[in-house]
Amino acid sequence: MPPDALDAPTGPGPLLRAAADLLWQAACGGCGGPGTAWCPACARTLAAGPVVLELADGTPLRAAAPHAGPARELLLGVKERHRAELRPVAAAAIAAAVRALPAPGAPVSLVPVPSRRASRRARGGDLVADLAARAAARERAAGRPTAVARVLRVRRGVADQTLLRARERRVNLAGAFGVRGPVPAGPCVVVDDVATTTATATEAVRALRAAGAAVVGVACLTAAASPVLAPTAPAGGGAAR
Repeated sequence: MPPDALDAPTGPGPLLRAAADLLWQAACGGCGGPGTAWCPACARTLAAGPVVLELADGTPLRAAAPHAGPARELLLGVKERHRAELRPVAAAAIAAAVRALPAPGAPVSLVPVPSRRASRRARGGDLVADLAARAAARERAAGRPTAVARVLRVRRGVADQTLLRARERRVNLAGAFGVRGPVPAGPCVVVDDVATTTATATEAVRALRAAGAAVVGVACLTAAASPVLAPTAPAGGGAAR
């Protein structure tokens, strides 16, 4: 199944939006400028370099950009505004974040963080799984063996994290993920759309490692700075870009 077929939007809303895109020129998903879905200026903000972070246990995390400006608008475009034409842009940024991780060896498997059922209904499918599939397809097309392993599952009810504080998010997600089926034999990278307090990424890494997976890092589209998400210097001691 091609990546574009995974979790395709359903229902009249996405179909009407797709029809409208054929009739009217799109506005840039980053700055709102007319005539293109993603303008060169906003593209340069994603090409500026990854955000270099790590989880509390030292697991490296790379984000394509800080959760601000055009990158934040891009995330909101694919996540809340149902702009399907921006998904390839977001997937390319996630692929770049994967490549920015310390070299894990090849082949590598991308493991998307699972979405709650309510989120899948609201967004017409599992957005993170779709972005991971698109990112993996880009990597394979460039000659880098990359697979997607959708082995993480939500095994108990969790609350919507939007209004929760950092500690509340960690409590909400502690032990919430499980693994179904065999984990990939090689290195794994957890994929998510945004890292805020890292509670989700931390729980995903815990569940995978408990099942025997070799998790080498986390990659996401954007990252928001917080006391829990402490930046680290890149290899070589240079300043983070």
